[in-house]
Amino acid sequence: MDNQLIYEKFDWDGLKENALKGKIAKVLEFIPEDVNSILDVGCGNGVITNILAQHFDVTAVDRSQQALSHVNAKKIQASADEIPLKSEQFDMVFSSEMLEHMEEQVLKGSVNEFKRLSKKYIFITVPNEENPDKLSIQCPKCKFIYNRPNHLRSFNVNSLVKLFPEYKLVKTTSFGMKVRYYNSKILKLKRNLTPSTAWVPYYWISKTDRKTICPHCEHEFIYDYRFHPIAFFLDVLNVTISPKKPYWLFILMEKK
Repeated sequence: MDNQLIYEKFDWDGLKENALKGKIAKVLEFIPEDVNSILDVGCGNGVITNILAQHFDVTAVDRSQQALSHVNAKKIQASADEIPLKSEQFDMVFSSEMLEHMEEQVLKGSVNEFKRLSKKYIFITVPNEENPDKLSIQCPKCKFIYNRPNHLRSFNVNSLVKLFPEYKLVKTTSFGMKVRYYNSKILKLKRNLTPSTAWVPYYWISKTDRKTICPHCEHEFIYDYRFHPIAFFLDVLNVTISPKKPYWLFILMEKK
């Protein structure tokens, strides 16, 4: 299935400002005083963008027409790896919770566009050292295994900085609700020893958030959980050895 179709089917009406108030305040705090113009790439439905536009000259970019319909700022429908704007047009390029969704070639193209369009700063937020396999599910129709929120990669400070060698790190922080990621070795055991219906229990994902579309065969289904004693034992073991971490990683870089 075309990932664009999955993206368009996202519940953009359900993503509200109240759910991200703390994050939005932290984003505003992170922006340098000499920033006037911002390019918000992968803006989604504008939950953050619309607040930024109250303080800065903001242009929003997203590939979803439906998402952009919620944005109250200048906006362009485009892919992040091919943005039809002049080079060095913005004091800062900003992107929040987008890079983790990208395949390798799209990521490389997007990083190049960030560098091309920024006069001075690049500000990125992503999940903090996430283990995407933690939220793996299996399509009951074609048996394809994928990450439920379609996170394809994990980032930390070092991996982000390596993507932008022309920039120096200004500041970084981890922020947000503390979550427990899954130890990779225990997770591998869980995948090998238990059925896929026991991989993601309800105390991590609510029933209302379990609707999903298989990116391989287009099958749309509700992912149900079934208790399994081995999976439960491994979950308990993971709790004892895996510390919690703030969910988001913020990183601000400046052109050298």
